[in-house]
Formats: sequence, structure tokens, C-alpha cells
Amino acid sequence: MSYNVPATESGWSAPGSDGSATPHRRRSTNGLAITTLVLGVLGFLVITIPVNLVLGLVALVRTRRRGDKGTVLAVIGLVLSILWAVGLGLGVAQLMKSPDPKRDANGQISAPQKAGPDKLRVGDCVARQTGDVTDVQAQPCSQPGGDKVFAIFQLPKKAWPGDAAAGSAAEKGCTRRYQASHKASQQAELVYFAPTKARWELGYRKVVCLAGTAS
Repeated sequence: MSYNVPATESGWSAPGSDGSATPHRRRSTNGLAITTLVLGVLGFLVITIPVNLVLGLVALVRTRRRGDKGTVLAVIGLVLSILWAVGLGLGVAQLMKSPDPKRDANGQISAPQKAGPDKLRVGDCVARQTGDVTDVQAQPCSQPGGDKVFAIFQLPKKAWPGDAAAGSAAEKGCTRRYQASHKASQQAELVYFAPTKARWELGYRKVVCLAGTAS
């Protein structure tokens, strides 16, 4: 003779041989694992990388110990943070390789040479050039046809505003500083070096303002 076993209530297993019922815990997704994934995506903020590496390891331990779901999420978050760290590290290394111009005893550039825009100082001169640049041709200010650095400032620390917004802020900042330090009758052509998105994410927000003879 056979009997139908009645359906069990949610959260309990079928009765054992002695008629007792044992509680059955539903697996939930670990909150730290979800946080690890989110912070992994936000690695461009830089500060999230070291925090996420710690949270990710804690999330992995907890998911295994408690039997929670989310191991894959934690692993993905950790991998993203590691990739961000490697990419940012390479970017910083590249930024550090930017050539520093050789200077004389008075700190002046003594001969034409390649230099990174981030290595320029107020008073330095460079050969005029247009478009996106990685390095500039620094030169003594006694040579004609150059632009002279008259101001250097930092854009506000915030999320990357976009090329257009960064360029607009750089142009306005340079124009305002030129007008404050030069007579209105002095006509000049202003140029500037603004940070790119890649450099912004490395914490570089410097704007270099230059002025040259109006063409």
C-alpha cells in the first residue's frame, strides 16, 4: 500500500524517519559580494581599489563559510579592481616617463628639447603647436615664435566632466588669469594644455596656460 507524501511548508524539509522535521535555510546573495562587484566597476575612482580588495576577500570567506550565493560576484569585483590597479599603475608609470627639460643654474631652459606639458613651469617657453600633444618642444625664451607659460592651476577635483567641459574650464581659467595680470592693451594669443580623461583618472587636473604673439 502506498501513500502520497504531503507537500512540505516552505523553509522545512520532508519529515525524517522519526517524524521530525529539520529547518532548511534558503541561500541568499551575500551583501558584501554585491558591494565588491559595484566597487569593482567604480575602480576609476581609485580610492575604491584598495577598499574593494579587502572587501572582496572578506566576501569570499563569508560566502564559503555561510553557504551564501555571490562567490562569482565577489571574484568578478576583485578581478575588476586588479585590472583597474594595473591600468592605473601603467598610466602613472607613463606619466612619470614624461621628459623633464634640462635647466641651467637659474632654472631656465637652456636649449630646445622635448618636455612633458606637466613638467613646465611659469616662465618657460615652448614652440607653438596645435592639436592634441603628448610632449612639447621646450625652448629658451630668447628664441622667436614661441609661447610663454604665464599661469598654472588645478581644475576642481570631481568626476571627469568630459573633454568639452574640461576644455571650456581651462580656457576660462587661463583667460581670467591673463586679464588679471596683463594690461588690457596687450594683445596676445592664448593657448593651454588641459588634462585628458586618462590623466584625470590618475589624479592629474593641471592646466598650463601660455601666451604668444597674436597671429
